[in-house]
Amino acid sequence: MKVLWFEISTPSRYLHTGQVTLGWQDALENIVATCKDIELYIAFESQVPAEVKVIDGITYIPMITHYSFWEQKVGQHTWTINERKVIEQGRKVIEQFKPDVIHVFGNEWPFGLLAQYTDIPLVVHIQGSIVPYNNALYPPKYNGYTMVKAAGLNLRKDWHRFTGFNKDKSRLEMERRIWKTVHHFMGRTCWDKALVNMLTKHATYHHVEEALRPDFLHSKKLWKVPPANAKLRLLTTGCSSFWKGVDVMLKTAHVLKEAGVDFEWHVAGSLGEELMQIVESKEKLKYAENNIQFLGFCSPERLIDEMCQSTMYVHTAYIENSPNSICEAQMIGMPIISTMVGGIATLVRNGVEGDLLPANDPWQLANAIVELAKDQSRMKSYSEHSRQHALERHNPDSILQQLLVCYKDLVNNYRK
Repeated sequence: MKVLWFEISTPSRYLHTGQVTLGWQDALENIVATCKDIELYIAFESQVPAEVKVIDGITYIPMITHYSFWEQKVGQHTWTINERKVIEQGRKVIEQFKPDVIHVFGNEWPFGLLAQYTDIPLVVHIQGSIVPYNNALYPPKYNGYTMVKAAGLNLRKDWHRFTGFNKDKSRLEMERRIWKTVHHFMGRTCWDKALVNMLTKHATYHHVEEALRPDFLHSKKLWKVPPANAKLRLLTTGCSSFWKGVDVMLKTAHVLKEAGVDFEWHVAGSLGEELMQIVESKEKLKYAENNIQFLGFCSPERLIDEMCQSTMYVHTAYIENSPNSICEAQMIGMPIISTMVGGIATLVRNGVEGDLLPANDPWQLANAIVELAKDQSRMKSYSEHSRQHALERHNPDSILQQLLVCYKDLVNNYRK
């Protein structure tokens, strides 16, 4: 079976001559590479000269796109230019390689629109979705004026924010068209299945779990219940946007500090200077003064060490589908405290693998953290159930079988 993937980034195997080290798409690629029934082709956009390569039996197809000066300027306001470029290149790839199935990663990018130009079954592998994400664009109390006020009189930042707003609006419109155009979807949570049911008409839905990075899948280091007198150490991964609940994180930390709790909160990732300024200005609080330390980029090895040295994993998002950060924490056996949003309730069984709380309720979050930290037997139970659930969910053999069932269903229905 010839399968053509359209990826949103350059595969690490292509860049690093066979060493797969980054990303769940790379992890899934590693799984599919073991299957003799699939002849895999992977297409991706490249704005620099690159050549088709065959590595370990997988054919990599860089789609070379060129953007003129004016196209680059217009592209700051809209996705239309990028859409036109990649659809043009994608159609050429489909015509040249004639796959049996087309597998697109994410409906937030233009590739799903290729379904308009081919009869070959095309399935979108849902990652997130801009449509519901846009519904959680700003946290409560925040709006566009909040951002302008925090930045002060800065025409450059104001212009950048204006172009970003236009481009986000264009992306939202593009994704709405993708939902209406595509007839087959691949997902893994009750949340993304609900989106397919509500945003499409008679589309098929195939359940395929997410592949995890091998470092976490095969880690010998696992989380253990800390000593009763150990300092409370919290860990969060990802802090790049309002969607991640960066304001909730700060407010929860402040509640803990005001309650006299001795804790530290490590965040794997970097919070942009402008976003930090906006949140700190609005909340009249400082991250550093509330025991939050941003670690910047963490390699898998360092992140696993952080997990093993922490008391629990805390997730404060306003909207998510199936955050890999939670999945990786579960694989290491961490107990989870999280907001109950999006698809997280599919990943974390409330009261079994962790505690799920309402979004933007720092008092309940803080209380849940303190109560769980005091209950070692519950932490141990959460840990054991989390790891077992993750081992079953992210089993490579199971994922491959789920993927094969999806592909075969699409091919068989197409031939009828």
